[in-house]
Amino acid sequence: LSSGTPAPSYKDIALFYWPLALTSTVSLAIHPMISFFVGRGRLPLESLAVIPVVNGLSFIFRSFGLSYQEVAIALIGQSPKSYPKVRNFACALGLAASAGLILIATTPLSHLWFERISALPPDLADFASEVTLIIAVFPGLSVLLSFQRALLVTVKDTKPVTFATFIEVLIIVIVLTVGIEGLGGVGAFVAMAGLLIGRAAGNAYLFPPTLRAARSPSINSAINQA
Repeated sequence: LSSGTPAPSYKDIALFYWPLALTSTVSLAIHPMISFFVGRGRLPLESLAVIPVVNGLSFIFRSFGLSYQEVAIALIGQSPKSYPKVRNFACALGLAASAGLILIATTPLSHLWFERISALPPDLADFASEVTLIIAVFPGLSVLLSFQRALLVTVKDTKPVTFATFIEVLIIVIVLTVGIEGLGGVGAFVAMAGLLIGRAAGNAYLFPPTLRAARSPSINSAINQA
């Protein structure tokens, strides 16, 4: 804080913090919920066997987006002029993260990862490769989400982050219910489709508030100077 900026009150801190804390709490409910539905779908044992492996591989590439959020908050908060470069870097990072996951899922690297490293039998390794392709763009969407959250945190507008998480979870529940209970789909395929569609819905919900944040006086002037 600069010398002319008053310190935030406890109420200000609570109003800023609780949406972010609630977001993390709601997000933790996703994986137990997926396990419940997957166990009721087709190929439950196979699906429950490969989902942790696929999630682990996906997390490696999604982790670039998780660490990016703190970097974006620090850089944009310190100097709004850095916004264009932070935005462009997010685009490149998202494409690279998704491309890396696609590369492993569609090349012999899949057998190296799923059979040699993850110790899956050949039939489950092939199954895991197919499941991975469904969420191939998930790392890119995760980078986009981190960028959106970073921008909203920078302008101190955190409530949309919570609503986006609720929408993401709701969409996942709908996809799981329809795909497994209604259509009798393969658990792993439906679960990964639910994760992907839910994340895309969350990204879509955050676009309007993110655009408003980008039009804030300090950041908008930086865009015009870029």
